[in-house]
Amino acid sequence: MMIKLPSVLAVASSGDMTVWQIMQKIGIYVAVFVMIFLLVAASQLVISRLRHKKFSHHHLFYDALFVTSFISLLVLGGSYLYQKNVAGIKTVILKPIHEQERKTANKKASEDTTSRALIRKMVMRNATKNFEKQGFVSIPSTNILLPIYNDAYSDEGLNLGANYANKSEKDPEGKQKPVMGQGNYGLAAHNFNDGQTGFSALQQTTNNDSPYLQDGKVKGSSWLNGKSVLLANSKGIYRYEITSQNTVASTEVSVLNPTKKAQLTIISCLFPSTAYRIITHAELKKTYTWRNAPEKLVSEFNLKVRNTNARVSWWNPGIEEGANGDAGGTK
Repeated sequence: MMIKLPSVLAVASSGDMTVWQIMQKIGIYVAVFVMIFLLVAASQLVISRLRHKKFSHHHLFYDALFVTSFISLLVLGGSYLYQKNVAGIKTVILKPIHEQERKTANKKASEDTTSRALIRKMVMRNATKNFEKQGFVSIPSTNILLPIYNDAYSDEGLNLGANYANKSEKDPEGKQKPVMGQGNYGLAAHNFNDGQTGFSALQQTTNNDSPYLQDGKVKGSSWLNGKSVLLANSKGIYRYEITSQNTVASTEVSVLNPTKKAQLTIISCLFPSTAYRIITHAELKKTYTWRNAPEKLVSEFNLKVRNTNARVSWWNPGIEEGANGDAGGTK
């Protein structure tokens, strides 16, 4: 029986988009071009009148068209460089943005008075039909906060956020339901190649195979070693610590084999080499009940003040479960 690790990569190029999505993108570019053209033409007209200079409508049109084309090329070129993360420009830009978002969320969380009981209720709220809520995952250092559902092997499941993954060499049909804080808990989510949605932030540099794949050989990374991963369910909070990242082919399902040791195996696609998976390994360090968990850890799951990062409008539009959506059902 041939099984694969979850295909956890959302579409990342126009070649994979639907016709409607491509038309929408073209429409946006045309609208921006027309807007720039009108602004340039209006500016030229105003300047000419202020200087009391005569102008030709013919010259005005071609001058505006030339300037608009030049500006549009600069905008498109900058957008391309940013999306492709050429010379790491996207990574450099996103880092301070994410740090500021983190500071703002922490401040709001420290001032909020939401009870632990309500936070627990928000974490376990089943916000969708046909899927079973398992809890939430938080990776504070990368601003990841995602709901966990029960099907990493369907697009519908993955579009909701994270899902447990449990099809391995030992259990190819995934009959054994994983349990947080016990054995090998597999977790998968989309890599949208944007450095922020789903598990995208677990890739060291967006749109760059290095250091995971070099000269055709699979490698690993230690850039997240020591960082905490928090899982939460109805019983409590489980603090894991990242130990390593390695790269495997999509057919290598042994990473999900059962273990006696409590560990976490996070699966996300490598991009652009999507035939490979980044495997982030973590070990269980501490288990807390909702009653005895440190306030700082509990606040990481306060959906009234913290944003979740499961959705992007062009791929899986919908309502986020965090403060940027329905705030855990409280809105």
